[in-house]
Amino acid sequence: MVEQQQAPLQIAYLILAHDHPAQLGRLVARLQGPGVRCYLHIDAKTSDATFAAMQAAMPANADVQFIARRACGWGGFSLVVATLDLLAAAQAVGFDWAILLSGADYPVKTHAQIAARLGASDALGYLDVRSQAQFDVRHRWQAFHPESLNGKPLGKALQKLQRGARRLGLHRRLPTPLAQVWAGSQWWCLSADACKALTDFVDRNPSVVRFFQTTSVPDEMFVQTVLMATCVAPHLVKHNHHAIRWQADAWSPATFETEDVAELVSGPTLFARKFTADGNVTALIDQTLATRQSVA
Repeated sequence: MVEQQQAPLQIAYLILAHDHPAQLGRLVARLQGPGVRCYLHIDAKTSDATFAAMQAAMPANADVQFIARRACGWGGFSLVVATLDLLAAAQAVGFDWAILLSGADYPVKTHAQIAARLGASDALGYLDVRSQAQFDVRHRWQAFHPESLNGKPLGKALQKLQRGARRLGLHRRLPTPLAQVWAGSQWWCLSADACKALTDFVDRNPSVVRFFQTTSVPDEMFVQTVLMATCVAPHLVKHNHHAIRWQADAWSPATFETEDVAELVSGPTLFARKFTADGNVTALIDQTLATRQSVA
């Protein structure tokens, strides 16, 4: 009897990037393996020259699709839309798992380890999910935060006015069918079933989409809140397989250094962020993983 080989796990990597072509090329090369396809959204504000360099940096054997570009702003709903665009492109082809990464992320496990971990999982997704008691983001959604006014004098005046209204108990209410807002890190690993639940909810509830279009930093609330309102909620593991190190009062995570590599490779997470663009630390990750494979 001829033993049938199991088909490889189909993994769709959804990557949001805006700079550093060489770094992006190294990331895509490192992610490669059987069943892998990469979908890339490059911020429309990125120069044409940099975008061309990103395309040229892609490995020759990689299965890569660059999707239509949108202008994305920090803290705006445009990042959520770009993510949903990536997901739609991946769903058109099909996958077992979708993984959202930034161009400054890097895997700290081999493709075989990532596929084995996800393939053996009973969960429908890995997502950083925190309640209001754990991560109070009421100021982000109880007031109107139009992305077009971010950082502008009119936007600052609007926020000052709304802070006064909130002190009087006047603030926005959640749209039906939401009961609460959940928040957490933007990055996730979701099964095809969880992704379908996400996009189905979005299609059925345009009022929820409109609501989040005028919130602050919705990329750290939208997916969590939507999925926790669906039938997949009990099947989500509330960590996202990402190692991220935050510093006090910082808006961006710290970069990992060479002294962190051994812990990252030995630790439980599959990915880490973030890394500098020079490639020195990520090259050491590659070398460490290769050495451990050869010893094993």
